[in-house]
Amino acid sequence: MLEQIFFAAVAFIGGLISVPLGGSFLFVIPAFLFLGLDGISTILLGRVMMIGSMAAASAEFLRTEKFEFQKITKFLAGNLAGFFVAAKFLSTLDADAVTKIVPWILFFGAIFLLKNFKVESEKWKKFYARTLPIFGFLIGFYAGLGGGGNGKIILLLFSIALSFEFKSALVQTRFVEFFGNIFAVGAYFFFGAKATGFEIPVLISAAIGGFLGAKIVLQTKPKFLKFAFLILVLISAVKVTFFNEKSFLFFKKFFSNFFNF
Repeated sequence: MLEQIFFAAVAFIGGLISVPLGGSFLFVIPAFLFLGLDGISTILLGRVMMIGSMAAASAEFLRTEKFEFQKITKFLAGNLAGFFVAAKFLSTLDADAVTKIVPWILFFGAIFLLKNFKVESEKWKKFYARTLPIFGFLIGFYAGLGGGGNGKIILLLFSIALSFEFKSALVQTRFVEFFGNIFAVGAYFFFGAKATGFEIPVLISAAIGGFLGAKIVLQTKPKFLKFAFLILVLISAVKVTFFNEKSFLFFKKFFSNFFNF
């Protein structure tokens, strides 16, 4: 019973921050690993958490926000295919190397967001519109392997390449993530992943957090959300660069040699 409460608490926090900010895996994945899950089970349960939070958020957004279903559907088709292919290779591949690069790309993208940079060329807008399924596949494949920053990548693509207003891009992104995570979890089970036993409390708690997160989005000015996005991706970039296992061992060895000198 106590374990169920711990997992539910982690899912609530993850669901709450995943909607207005994204980046919930920075907290959720280490927390689930700390609570005793293995790598694949952690990714699976993280996706279950995202289903709960994005379902509740999307339901709330549907009441008041406009959805660009035509563009979303094109992107989503490729995204689902990417998740499915990644699920097949989840136990043999990982996105660790790419995950270390992505936050820095997102950081510079966040600066463009603050400057309200948009792709103005109609030629490039048509190019991005036509290649949305390809972008969706690549992002889905990366996310399906457990790569971090999936939602933030989609948010940047929608904001800058497709010229969505930031809040609208965030709403569209959360809708895409809802379906993407449903498909990803189904694919994981199809390829042999086992249930952890914590899915129900995680799903319910994440939904409560996601609903509250949606309320925060609807009541927050876009400029503040952009600043929050910038701060989060900077934290992500610093974390994956300087606070990973290899860095820890390097600094441990360095200081050990220094004091022994």
